[in-house]
Amino acid sequence: MSNTPELFYRGARLDTRDEVFGPLRSSEDAREDSDELRRRMADDGYLYLPGLLDVDQVMVARREVLDRLARAGCLDPDASLMDGVFNTASTLPEDRMERLTKDNSPLQRLLYEGAMMELYRLFLGGPVRHFDFTWFRANVRDTVAAAAPHYDVVYMGRGTKNLFTSWTPLGDVPMKMGGLMILEHSHRLEKVKSSYGQIDVDAYCENDEEEARAIESGEKLWADRASGGVYSEDAISTRSELGGRWLSADYKVGDVVVFGMYTMHSSMDNQTDHIRLSADSRYQLASEAADERWIGPNPAAHGPDAKKGMIC
Repeated sequence: MSNTPELFYRGARLDTRDEVFGPLRSSEDAREDSDELRRRMADDGYLYLPGLLDVDQVMVARREVLDRLARAGCLDPDASLMDGVFNTASTLPEDRMERLTKDNSPLQRLLYEGAMMELYRLFLGGPVRHFDFTWFRANVRDTVAAAAPHYDVVYMGRGTKNLFTSWTPLGDVPMKMGGLMILEHSHRLEKVKSSYGQIDVDAYCENDEEEARAIESGEKLWADRASGGVYSEDAISTRSELGGRWLSADYKVGDVVVFGMYTMHSSMDNQTDHIRLSADSRYQLASEAADERWIGPNPAAHGPDAKKGMIC
């Protein structure tokens, strides 16, 4: 990809030659065409929608998140709040997902009203529901923070598989800030879908008494066979094994990437002093079954109530 800066995944240099790294295909031209959006999702496994969201609304949500991070001491006090410069003398709070999303009405309006919901009503062709749980990422310069390659279905596959993720940056995210990567045509890898794609990360073997006891007591979060839900810890070797190219972009305020449950994705290292802020939210037809782990006023998420014993 011409003019691509030097990029890294967990400290290792990414190969950005054109044959292994490329740009996401924009679907800005198809935003009002439901048939074309569905065709592109079927072809590509994702929709890259530059400028879908209102910039001012995104920035209101960004300010709310940065206000919360500033109160937690995570921002450089000598820098402008909206620049989101990390205070290297601090650490991000371990409960940051709840801290940054709970009772956050600007973020809720951005993700679950207006243009986002209108897109999904058009794309899905009917009334839409979203998960009540909102995932949030606040990534800093760290060689282990990049997301490992994975399918979302292993974390939220108990309901409909016709479920989609919106990755929404809350601010500009140039590639050097460690944005989302999509593995080209990974949604077509039937062998991977029929093996790794069948994992339920919260399932465990009841007949493995030692592991069952550890899971049920909360001593272990996930069974060993689930491997934390990731396909691999290495985005570089994953691409070499599965083929295709890693695809990404210099994301701007208002951009959204939508992808399906069987689209392999990852992220890159944040090489800047700024905190990379992004939200992950999920949407489906209201008429289809929803994964009970992610709905209701207090979703079970991956907690004890989400665990599911089975005979292996």
